[in-house]
Amino acid sequence: MVFHLDHMCLGVSDLADGVRRFREETGLGVYEGGVFPEAGLGVWIVPLGGEVYAEIEGVADPGRAARGAGAWISRATGDGRDRWMFWCLRADTLEELQEVAERLGGQVSSIPGRVQPDGTRRVITSAPGIDQSWRHGLPNWYYRADPASNPARGAVTGGRIAQGVTWLEVGGDETVLRKHLGAETFDRLPLRVVPGEPGLHAVAVRTAEGEEVVLRRPPAGPANF
Repeated sequence: MVFHLDHMCLGVSDLADGVRRFREETGLGVYEGGVFPEAGLGVWIVPLGGEVYAEIEGVADPGRAARGAGAWISRATGDGRDRWMFWCLRADTLEELQEVAERLGGQVSSIPGRVQPDGTRRVITSAPGIDQSWRHGLPNWYYRADPASNPARGAVTGGRIAQGVTWLEVGGDETVLRKHLGAETFDRLPLRVVPGEPGLHAVAVRTAEGEEVVLRRPPAGPANF
């Protein structure tokens, strides 16, 4: 069973400034993604090509961001540095997602997701929980019943269009990562496993002009919420 790269999250200490700096550094197009109201987070989306995207997340409501994922991002970026918070894979079917949950000792959950700028509330269907994934710098899995709803398909205004992810640099123990992902998925993903802190360290994408853009940031460390 082979799974696909889905998305990754870049945490920033100031959302507007973080988006501005990202655009200046990479030249890639972005679009506004809305908010995670319960976490007090705002989101911008970066389509990366090949049904993959990145989220840029930062605090939009400090009162609500005092706990949960909002607090985690606040702590991780408290020194003013952007951090890769987590990365995620995608299952093609709900049955595949259930198999992942059973294999890793978690369960499939469906919870309210972000509220888009048009007011639409998305639903997140994922597995396993953060105790089996983000807390160890490992990915979790998502499933979308409607592939057309993939944020990677959103339209950007201005900027270069990415044509796909060429490689990911991930820290940690290769044996642990292979067991978590499954051997087939591990061998198919463009991973570069390096010693050091578990989690995502860098993402490389290619542009329509054939240029490779490398997005290197420190990992946030274990999810502690």
